[in-house]
Amino acid sequence: MTVPWERLPVGSAGWVDLPLGVEAFVCRGTRGGPSAVVAAGIHGDEYEGPAAAARLASTVTPEAVRGSVVLIPVANPMAWHAGLRVTPEDGRNLARTFPGDPHGTLTERLAASLFAWISQADYLIDLHSGGVKYRFAPLAGFYGDPVAGNPSYQAARRFGLPWLWQLPETPGVLSCELHRRGRTAIGCEYLGDGQLAPEGVTAYVRGVVSCLAAWGMLPDGQPLPPGGVAVRGDWVLAGAAGLFAAEVDLGAAVRDGQRLGTISSEKGQEGETLVAARAGTVLARRSKAYIRKADWDVLVASNA
Repeated sequence: MTVPWERLPVGSAGWVDLPLGVEAFVCRGTRGGPSAVVAAGIHGDEYEGPAAAARLASTVTPEAVRGSVVLIPVANPMAWHAGLRVTPEDGRNLARTFPGDPHGTLTERLAASLFAWISQADYLIDLHSGGVKYRFAPLAGFYGDPVAGNPSYQAARRFGLPWLWQLPETPGVLSCELHRRGRTAIGCEYLGDGQLAPEGVTAYVRGVVSCLAAWGMLPDGQPLPPGGVAVRGDWVLAGAAGLFAAEVDLGAAVRDGQRLGTISSEKGQEGETLVAARAGTVLARRSKAYIRKADWDVLVASNA
């Protein structure tokens, strides 16, 4: 299989067309080296990642790069143009569909097409945000244990965000599937609410450049000092449908058993009180008021 970074001559850069309307910017350095993919727009209602990837495409040059850098601002054009988290044609979430199926639904075919060549890259940075329903504290997610010998953890430390989330290994997630195949992969989150945070775009650009420098792909670059607080935890799920009212803010420290919010019926009757299962920090919460049973509501993480 010809991967996108082999479509251009050594020492060149430009946009290439991929199947199902995906466009990628490929920068093939004048010096040989590894390959890194920066993916964004896997969900069509997230904007910091696509804006950061587009900005990077206007600045990265073959003379500065060792190896190949591939930037995908919008990995799911169908969801992007509809402004949705899922592909409108089949209702599938691309972020839970990798490695995909070349003979399946539209989303499964898209996942298979992307995965066939992304899985051949050495590094992956997957850029997300909370979309229209959620809001995240700025974080870089990693796989495995927070130890010196873990390249995913070290990449997250170099990304420059305040929180380092030990990601649960969720099947179908692009970064998880790459990690399972021995690649260095991280997944990042920055705010959300369907908005574009300029500071998030800047932080993402800075983080990508820092990782590329740390991997030796920008020999003249300087990686950020390693930092961030490593935490682990997962979402509290809604036990009922209704109107969600959060009682905690992003970054807030909470006690074991502390109230996180309530879910009330349309008639105003309180249907569920959500409480923290452990002491920790609020890394994300739902921002859309209406919530369905089993939807994410609040993510509380404690020190890893």
